[in-house]
Amino acid sequence: MDHGIARHTLAAPPMTKTAAKTERDDRATHEPSVRTAIAVLMMRFPRIDETFILREINELERSGQPVLVVPILRDQQRIVHEEAKPWVKRAFYTPFLSAGIIRSNVVAFFRDPLRYLRLLSSLIGSTVIRPSTLLRTLALFPKSVHLAVELPKRGIKHVHAHFATHATTVAYIISGLSDITYSFTVHGPDVFVHRVMLREKIEKAKFIRAISTFNKAFLSGLYPVATDGKIEVVHSGVNPDIYADAAAATGPHPARTQLLSVAGLTPSRGFPFLIDACARLAKSGVDFECNIVGDGPLREVTEQWIAQHGLSDRVHLLGARPQHEVAKLMGETDIFILPSIIALDGQMDGIPISLMEAMAAGKPVVASSISGIPELVKHDVSGILVDAAYAGRLADAVRKLIDDPQYRERLGRAGQLKVRRDFDIRQAARTLVALFDRQGQINDVQPKTADRVRSLNWSRLETTLVGVRRVHERPDAWVAEVAISDGANRRDVIVRRPRGEDALERARAEFEVLSTLRQSMGPENLDETGGAAYTVPRLLMFDEPNAALVVERADGRSMAGMMRASALFKAGRWLRIMQKQTRGDEDGRYALTAILLIAQRDLDLAIAGDAALRRRRYKILARLQELEARVADTKIPVVGQHGNFVPHNVFIGERRIAVIDFGCYREGLALEDVAQMLLHVDRPQLRRAFLEGYGGPIDEDALKLFTMTKALELLARGGIDRQTRKKLVGKALA
Repeated sequence: MDHGIARHTLAAPPMTKTAAKTERDDRATHEPSVRTAIAVLMMRFPRIDETFILREINELERSGQPVLVVPILRDQQRIVHEEAKPWVKRAFYTPFLSAGIIRSNVVAFFRDPLRYLRLLSSLIGSTVIRPSTLLRTLALFPKSVHLAVELPKRGIKHVHAHFATHATTVAYIISGLSDITYSFTVHGPDVFVHRVMLREKIEKAKFIRAISTFNKAFLSGLYPVATDGKIEVVHSGVNPDIYADAAAATGPHPARTQLLSVAGLTPSRGFPFLIDACARLAKSGVDFECNIVGDGPLREVTEQWIAQHGLSDRVHLLGARPQHEVAKLMGETDIFILPSIIALDGQMDGIPISLMEAMAAGKPVVASSISGIPELVKHDVSGILVDAAYAGRLADAVRKLIDDPQYRERLGRAGQLKVRRDFDIRQAARTLVALFDRQGQINDVQPKTADRVRSLNWSRLETTLVGVRRVHERPDAWVAEVAISDGANRRDVIVRRPRGEDALERARAEFEVLSTLRQSMGPENLDETGGAAYTVPRLLMFDEPNAALVVERADGRSMAGMMRASALFKAGRWLRIMQKQTRGDEDGRYALTAILLIAQRDLDLAIAGDAALRRRRYKILARLQELEARVADTKIPVVGQHGNFVPHNVFIGERRIAVIDFGCYREGLALEDVAQMLLHVDRPQLRRAFLEGYGGPIDEDALKLFTMTKALELLARGGIDRQTRKKLVGKALA
């Protein structure tokens, strides 16, 4: 066969004894730390105002701790941080109710009805004093039970929740119905007012992370017995380099003094007092401009205050902005002001992240002396602390900074050092990872899995930290989703190790296929409109002693979760391009005989446990022979056949369409992969979209023939549910 795969022989040659010894020595001195994934629970994701969670999960992964993001709700916000977009694609979203959630609740109930009912009744009893919390808890219960069933299947042994309210309630339920443990972070606003079930959550948690010493003291005072030895103070933080760089990159400075505030427009932020302070500054002749970044329920009222004070030309509400724009604004400002107050219901800030960002940029800050803020800002050393409920004091602090540039510079420099020393997100993430490690069994990878991962020669990729996200035990291969890091940079990879006596031979063959297709298709292989690249994941390493391949994780989302016409069209286009690159000159009719013989073997395997199918054996054989006769005189091209061309192996990204899993790749006939994909597509418009993307004339008899042979192959394999089996039997009889 003279097509692309045959022309490019890229398989690694057998290793010499010297090379093998060198590789063994490399392994002996380079055994990376291996962890399993934890789930991070949050109420909504992505949230424009919860950058501290986004930064933290990124840094956890860079520190070698893989994370599964589990949002309770999907937030539909107009503005999404660029850093959040990759997480949105792979976050584990679930609806409030679905057939799968109902099924999980039935499973959990019949597995241990007493445990299920006891947990539900305790939740009702603990929240009935606050009807709104009771209703939310009951609404979240089915979804939480579903997570208790599904997360262990993904290898999750521990969940960490942000905020002590609803997210931790979900963690509490998950732990109550599974062997999964949990911990949670107390940020401050989540415990200052509403504390329903807080004692129970504390008692059952592995540990509680407080973002300030103030929060720890607050909780310890409320629940001295339950919290004893359980609370650890780990500050939230920022990457100070980002804000220092933004400040250094500032262009020409405006003549007006630039004031900035970044916070939600909520009752716990005293923006009326800041606007009053701005009015006082304007009356005293100070030339300034004040920008307020953020949104919230008090936006309309805030606009009215600005207009009433005649400050529309000086005070601007910029709304919510992504991280990179906030960093730029921090760099351009002269003074940062955050007028935090204690709201009438007792709500107040913890340690605001925006203060850390401003200080990291070297800017002098004016803040309030409440909650944990004094742990970040020391009065007259790294900033100015005032009672923000007094507009005159805010105005005096700003005027003092404007009048004394040296004082302003001294505070800014001290604040920058404070953030670098105590509020660096990189250090906070390492501390959190150490906390997870200390709990025991949270990060224990199955010994066999750990050995398989650790035994690879990761030194080739300069990897010191390896996190196992998920393992797929398949009949033909062992596949692991893995996050690797050198401590500074991280990336997601897939480790694939074929099974069986011919594992090495199959690994070499797959290496050759990926290498060649990567070259022949390539990221530069755009479609006619220049809209997308059709390719395969990049091969990062072929570890021959372990018969293992390491490839980059495919961009985008699996088509299995987005069965839309546009996605099917792109899948068809990918297949056409791949077949064009691997097409041979031979007539494939000789291969047709072998395919039909295999189909008869598959039929005999499939009918072994199916009496109804056994009765139809002769009808199926007759139909196969009839279709074979119809296509016997047609020249059938030989192409590279993917062999497992199904929706979950096709990944659709914004600019790239990639196909994975080439373990079954072989020489084949063009419509085999077409038929295999269409077996998984029921809706006529989706089938049409796929065939339109595939293009070219389709021999309907050949397509029917290969649909039958592929259906028999899947039936012979087994391990499929009753509904799928019924559909495949129908295809086999088509």
